[in-house]
Amino acid sequence: MFSYILAVIVLTAIPGPGLLTIFGIGSAFGYRAGISFTVGVYLGANLTALIVFSGLSALLMEFPLLRGALFLLSLIYFTYLAVRIGFAGTELGILSSKVPRCHDGIMLMLFNPKAYLTMSALFLGFPLLSFNPVNEVIIKVIVANIVWVPGHLIWLYAGVKVNSLNLTPRAKRAINLILAAVIIFMVFGSAVVSMQTSA
Repeated sequence: MFSYILAVIVLTAIPGPGLLTIFGIGSAFGYRAGISFTVGVYLGANLTALIVFSGLSALLMEFPLLRGALFLLSLIYFTYLAVRIGFAGTELGILSSKVPRCHDGIMLMLFNPKAYLTMSALFLGFPLLSFNPVNEVIIKVIVANIVWVPGHLIWLYAGVKVNSLNLTPRAKRAINLILAAVIIFMVFGSAVVSMQTSA
């Protein structure tokens, strides 16, 4: 159990597209919009976990054309997201007049290849109650959510806090470009790993 809890903490602490986007939205729109989007990311993470548990993700990966289509959609979606952040200029966060909502956070996680890799590693790689898989799923989901809730809120707080600082335009532009680059790197890297492991 301890190794599983530690893995949840470590994998949650490593910023992926979901957490980085929460940071960017907190910077751009503040707590109110940030909370709505964060709830969506949180719900999306749980939906992704259920997809992994059900075996649906593994089943989908058995079809090369479908796998390729999902791969391409993920890259397009997150490239678009990274561009919105990277071109926000001297405004921290995301370049958009539309305030992100809960459903935007859900969609982000459902298209996030890193989320599926993380869920697979967490929920399939740490057997706890092999004799009772239903209880194992329940325990793992509860433990993961205990870590996820404060973890997501910390990244939202960090985004709002950074935007309240008196940063120079150059510093703001640099933060946006770094966020955009990391999102692209994480998504491409996760997608490639996912494609290789399912090949």
